Amino acid sequence: MNFFKALSFFLLPVVAFAGELNFSLTTAAADYLERDIEPGEDHFASVAGPFNGAKVATIFNAIYTLPTPLGSHWLLKDADVEFTAGLELSPLSIRPLVKAEFTPVPFLVFGVGGTIGTGWNPLGFDGMSIYNPVKAKYESLTPFKHYYYDFWASATFQFDTGALIPGDWSHVVMQASYQWIYKGITGVDDGDIWEWQVIPGEANGWQYYVTAVLGYQMPLVLDMIGFMAEFYGHYDRSDYAKVYRGFDGEFMWIDLSVLLEFAFNEKNTLKTLFTFEGDRSFSVKHENSDQEPLLKRTGREWSFYRIALVWDHKF
Repeated sequence: MNFFKALSFFLLPVVAFAGELNFSLTTAAADYLERDIEPGEDHFASVAGPFNGAKVATIFNAIYTLPTPLGSHWLLKDADVEFTAGLELSPLSIRPLVKAEFTPVPFLVFGVGGTIGTGWNPLGFDGMSIYNPVKAKYESLTPFKHYYYDFWASATFQFDTGALIPGDWSHVVMQASYQWIYKGITGVDDGDIWEWQVIPGEANGWQYYVTAVLGYQMPLVLDMIGFMAEFYGHYDRSDYAKVYRGFDGEFMWIDLSVLLEFAFNEKNTLKTLFTFEGDRSFSVKHENSDQEPLLKRTGREWSFYRIALVWDHKF
């Protein structure tokens, strides 16, 4: 608790002005399943094994909420701005993050933010690497010499039918979000392909990230069951060098997840996701993702992709 007291003392002039300061800890873990890679056009791939990679990260957040009521109307009286400063730690990387979100009315949220960090590659796991097309493999980048960074803006619509229909069993929740995001790694030329936190096939450039969630909330330990769809990719294929033209830089990833949320108490929740993904399918059979940037995409390969857990704790 000494850390919290020290941080509270540092932020005391801001907190004393108005608003509320809270702290939270989010830990996410994901297991990526191995699939049978098959060439061709759109198709489904079977699961070949229980493990093809893993990701674990913990984020400590300090969250300051500043009330900014825009009037006495019930839609406007709870308007606020939420500022978040965080630090993400994982076995492969470290990065601080900042963001600000403005909620003028309960069903709209506008946000901006950014992160910067560095990574390393222990035991064959790629925290931060660059692709070498001559050797057809990813090679390590030097941590604290190269830095991953991103900055973004977002708009979110959210609605809960419980706002119109009273009762514990009347909560159908809906959320849709669009995010504009620029991702890059310092010291890497535009057009080069890199890997960050075991996710290969990236390149410097502007991207989009769209999410949609539909869920049913209940007054039980199993707090919500729902469905989540994610769509993301680059706006412009020229973010990738010509040598990777067949890789299709404008490809849109699609993740479809079953979502379960458990609320153990007011301070602890656990989300579980079971995800099917629409990945690139290529013209020839290959062994792993190291070969893919030099291949030609011919379709979309669907597979059971990931099992993920996200634990949130509020202090």
